Amino acid sequence: MRIAIRIMAIIFAIILCFVFLLSAIRYVAFNQDIYRRIQVKQKIAEFVLMDQNELDNITKGLIDYMKGDRDDLVIYRDSDDQKNEVFNDREKKHMVDVRMLFDLSISVIVVLLSILGLIIISGMLMDMEIMKRIFIKTVAIAMLIFVILMIMLIFYMIVDFQNFWLIFHETVFTNDLYFLDPYTDILINIMPLDFFISICLNISLYFGLLFSGAFAIMYGTKVLKRIVNHE
Repeated sequence: MRIAIRIMAIIFAIILCFVFLLSAIRYVAFNQDIYRRIQVKQKIAEFVLMDQNELDNITKGLIDYMKGDRDDLVIYRDSDDQKNEVFNDREKKHMVDVRMLFDLSISVIVVLLSILGLIIISGMLMDMEIMKRIFIKTVAIAMLIFVILMIMLIFYMIVDFQNFWLIFHETVFTNDLYFLDPYTDILINIMPLDFFISICLNISLYFGLLFSGAFAIMYGTKVLKRIVNHE
């Protein structure tokens, strides 16, 4: 029974970390303030010959589309009297794939949270005393190991982000629409490689905050348990 509960705790920790990671990705990907801060720092509006307000409007359109708050990416530049669209067909098709990933992510989070609940209920039904003694401790150790692996990934990302980004796209996409031309596709110019480096670092930061919060709760639970037992 003890071994079974330890295995359940390890699975719980891994799933919880993935929930944190997906949540951090969604939070950063849908946060226009983070985009704007990066854009201003990297002077992206100047590079694409826009003012920041115009770039903000385009960014809002992209975020709304990824969130599912708008049905298309038919966006026009404020300064274009000819009403030419900002994004071409290839860019729109790539963003369809991106939106599908975000739609999938929320379903995955719901499923993972359901599994977490089932693990806790199953463990309590199997042996409540063993759950109290070893579950949280095992979860904490497994989460630390997961985070060490994440830190190694972040280090690799910093050392060779271009290769990391390529492997990521090859893994999650089934086509080559993510290969964009900076001479014809504005999407790669308003979201260059340095932009995504900052985005990934922000995701790492918010993942770390969620992880730290979970550890604080586990530590607080352990301290509270000791206080209750002494009383």
